[in-house]
Parts: sequence; structure tokens; C-alpha cells
Amino acid sequence: MKFIYSAALGILAGIAAVLLHVFYPPIGLVLALVGSAATIWAIGRQFGARKYKLVASLAWGFILWRASTFGVGNELLVQGNAQGSALVFLGLISLFIVMAMPA
Repeated sequence: MKFIYSAALGILAGIAAVLLHVFYPPIGLVLALVGSAATIWAIGRQFGARKYKLVASLAWGFILWRASTFGVGNELLVQGNAQGSALVFLGLISLFIVMAMPA
């Protein structure tokens, strides 16, 4: 059950990050990164194990990967502009840092 809860929160954090990063450019990106990192950190604090942070981070990464590829109508939710590139790069870096922190 904890794995499902962790994956669901990772998916929700990923969706929120994808939708927030384009809102009011510098503020939305910062909110997306801080919110994602805080969610993954809170999962580790709640369950006390890194494996749940890993599950949530993988779910977040899956959502980000899916939003970065073309959809049925050739739309992109995470574009290759400055905000999209920063979300991918800084998001992955921040999740690696949060996963390395003690549970």
C-alpha cells in the first residue's frame, strides 16, 4: 500500500510540476521544483525508507518524460525552451539530492 501511495504522490507532484513550470516564468518554475522536492522529501519522512522516495521519484520522472514527448495531436507540455530545460535538469538534480538525504 505504501508503494501505491508513494507512486500516486509522485504522479501528482509530476503533474503539478508540468502544469506549474510555465506559469509566470521564474515563480512557477521555482514553485514546481520546490513543491516536487518537498513532496518526495515528505514521502521519505512519512514512511522512513528511501525505497519509497525512489518509487515517487520514478513516477515523477515518468510523468515528466511523458509530458516531454509528442502527444496524439503533436502537442508538448514541456517544451525545449529555458523553462522546460530547467525543469528537466534542475528537477532531476533536486530529486537526486532529496533521495540522498537521510530518510
